[in-house]
Amino acid sequence: MKHLGNICFVIALIFFIAASGNVLYRYGKIVSNKIWKPRVVCEVPLHNFGAVNLEKECVHEFVLKNNGGNDLVIHKVLVGCGSCVAVEDFTKTPISPYKNGTVRLRLLTAHLFGKISKEVVVKTNDPKNPNLILTLEAEIIRPKKLDNNEVAEQSP
Repeated sequence: MKHLGNICFVIALIFFIAASGNVLYRYGKIVSNKIWKPRVVCEVPLHNFGAVNLEKECVHEFVLKNNGGNDLVIHKVLVGCGSCVAVEDFTKTPISPYKNGTVRLRLLTAHLFGKISKEVVVKTNDPKNPNLILTLEAEIIRPKKLDNNEVAEQSP
């Protein structure tokens, strides 16, 4: 009977420690929850549209994977140049461990010409990589006009 009291005390102690958030109990072992953080991974963080005509729609959806042990949250997506890149959509709900989320971006070609590269910052709760950089590249081709009107030679 005395051993039963000791066993109950140990079990209660383990539950108390686990509830405090400093350690977790998994597969019969006590492990720190510091290893169970979200981890954002984008296997292809650069997308090149290639040579595109001014009128072509340039939209790309990046796939972000949570390779961590806790929910990944995309807080916001920041564009450096609002007249060049638009955020169409991104996953707003928490991304479970080993599941995917997306960020869909549109390259606004109206003000661009020539080879371009535009970066976007994805803010997440990943402690090791809170600012994931995604890049869009293209070569914008403007059609030559047949009359005497000049075509812009540079992008902003």
